[in-house]
Amino acid sequence: MRDILLHTLRELGADRFRTLLSLTGVSTGVFSIVSALALVGSVERAVRESFESFGSDILFIEREPLEADLNEDGVFRWWEFVSRPMVSLKEYRYLRDNGEGACSSMAYAAYGENVTGLAGDWRLLIRQDLAQGRFFTQREIECGLPVAVVGAELEFEGSMIRIGGTIYRVAGVLKKAGSNAVSPVDVDNCCFVPASAMREPAIRSSILVAGADESRIRTLMRQVRRLQENEKDNFSFNRLSLLLDEMAEVFRLLSRLGWIVGLFSLMVGGFGVANVLYVSVEERKAQIGICRAIGAKKRAIVKEFLCEAAALSMLGGIGGISMASLAVLAVNLSSIAFPLYLDLNAISSGLAVSLVLGLVFGVAPARYAAGLDPIEAMRSV
Repeated sequence: MRDILLHTLRELGADRFRTLLSLTGVSTGVFSIVSALALVGSVERAVRESFESFGSDILFIEREPLEADLNEDGVFRWWEFVSRPMVSLKEYRYLRDNGEGACSSMAYAAYGENVTGLAGDWRLLIRQDLAQGRFFTQREIECGLPVAVVGAELEFEGSMIRIGGTIYRVAGVLKKAGSNAVSPVDVDNCCFVPASAMREPAIRSSILVAGADESRIRTLMRQVRRLQENEKDNFSFNRLSLLLDEMAEVFRLLSRLGWIVGLFSLMVGGFGVANVLYVSVEERKAQIGICRAIGAKKRAIVKEFLCEAAALSMLGGIGGISMASLAVLAVNLSSIAFPLYLDLNAISSGLAVSLVLGLVFGVAPARYAAGLDPIEAMRSV
C-alpha cells in the first residue's frame, strides 16, 4: 500500500496543472459544504447558548401566540389576537397575590419604543449584573418612583435620563450583555424603569413565570379576566422551547441547502478527477500492459488507480477545508454578532465526502485500465 501511495503522488505531481484544475473543483465543493455546516452549526450554537442563558423553561403570558394558530383553511387568525387585550400590571399583581405555590417566581414587563417597565423578579428578563449602582427597591417599584437602570450602551448626562417627556434618575448601569438571539429586549440599549412609573404607551407586554403550574396559572388568568366557562382564552401561553424546536427544523433545512450547493460543485470536481485518470491511463498504457504481461492482476491495477483517485480528491478536500478555515478566521476577526466555529463534524464530513467522491469517480477509469489487453497496450510504446 505504501508503494502504491508513493507512486500515486509521483503520478499526480507529473502534470501539476492538470492536477490543480481537478483539485479546484473538489476544493470548491468541499469549501461550500464545510462553510455551510460551520455557519449553520455556529448559528445554532449561538441560539442554544442564548436560550440556556435566558431560560427556555420560562412561561410567557402574552396577547399573541409564538406558534402560528391557523384555522381550517390554513390562514393565520391575526384578527383574533389583535382584538385581545394586552396583559396588564393589574393582572400580574392578581397572579402574584393569588398564585401562591403556582410558580417559583414571577415578573411583569411592558415594552415601549425606548423604555421597558418592570415589576417583580427582574432577573427573569435581565440576566446581566450591574456594572455600577443598584437596581430598583421594592418601594420604588410599588410606588412608581421615576428611577431607571440603563443598558451599557445607552447614553445619558449626569445622573438623569429623559425618556419621552419623563425624566428618570439613573440608579444603576448594567454590564454589557452583547447580542442575544431570544431576549425580548436589546438590554445594552434599553432603559428599564418600574412598570408603574412608565409613562410611555406599551407596544406589547408579558407576564413571565418561572416554574409555572400552567393549569393553576390559566385558572387565575381566566378569573382575573372574568371569562365564562364556555369562553375561549383571550391570552396565550408561550415558551421559548417552541421557538427552539422550530428553529432546529430551519437549521436542518439550511444544512441540506449547503449540501445541495456543495454537491453540484463536487460533481464538477468528480468529473475532473475522472478525466485526469482517463488521461493518465492513456499515457500509461504501455506501463499497464507490461504489468499485466508479467502477471499483475486486474485487482492490483484497479487498486492503484482508485488510490490515485482517492488521493487526488482528498487533497482537494484538504484544500477546501483550509479555505473554509481561513474564511472562518477572517469572519471572526471582523465585527460579527456571534463567533463562527469549524467543528470536527464539519471537517470529518468534508474529508468523508472527498474520499467517497474519489472512489466513486475513480471506478470507471480504474476498470478501464484493468480491462486493457496487455498486447494492445504494449504496442502503444
